Amino acid sequence: MNNSLRHGKATLITIHFHEVNGVKTCDYTDNGIGFDVEEAKNKKGLGMKNIESRVEIFNGNINFNSSKDNGLKVTFTF
Repeated sequence: MNNSLRHGKATLITIHFHEVNGVKTCDYTDNGIGFDVEEAKNKKGLGMKNIESRVEIFNGNINFNSSKDNGLKVTFTF
């Protein structure tokens, strides 16, 4: 959330948790300025590395969906 507010200039953040057939999912969205996901993969900062390592601890998956001027959607599944 800190990055969404600080870097993404988001004014609205939504987090939904749900479980279907034993699969737990967290959907995180914001209305910020977004970013190029492919470019971010090449320049992973400490924040992104921390998120990925925490998801790995729970044998989870993470999917980023964003583009410039279109906010961010991140889906975590466990």
